[in-house]
Amino acid sequence: MNAMKSGSSELFTALWLFPILAWSTGASAAGDADAAKGLIVEHCIECHAVPGYGAESLPTVDAPSFDAIAAAPETYTPARLRSFLQKPHWPMGQFRLSPKDIDNVLAFIEATRPVPGQ
Repeated sequence: MNAMKSGSSELFTALWLFPILAWSTGASAAGDADAAKGLIVEHCIECHAVPGYGAESLPTVDAPSFDAIAAAPETYTPARLRSFLQKPHWPMGQFRLSPKDIDNVLAFIEATRPVPGQ
C-alpha cells in the first residue's frame, strides 16, 4: 500500500510540475509569426534590422539584427529571449510586451531561423 501511495504521490507531483516547467521554458508557447510583424515594425525596427524590410530597416543603435538572433539559437534560446523580453530594455523605456506579444515575437524569430544543412 505504501508503494502505491508513494507512486501516486510522485505521479501527482510530476503532473503538477509539468505545466509550470513547460510554461517557464517557453515549451508551450504557440505564437503567431505573422501577428508579430506589425509590432516589430512599430517597436523593434528602429534598433534591430528585420529581414524583409530592406533599407528602411537600418538600425539606429548597435543592437543585434533579427537574422543574427535567429542564426544563434544556442545563444538566443527561447527561454533567454522570453526572459529578456519580459522586461523593458533600452531604449524601449516603459513599453512592455504582453505574454502573447512575446509568444508572437518568438514565433517570428523561430520562423526566420536557418534550417540546418541549408
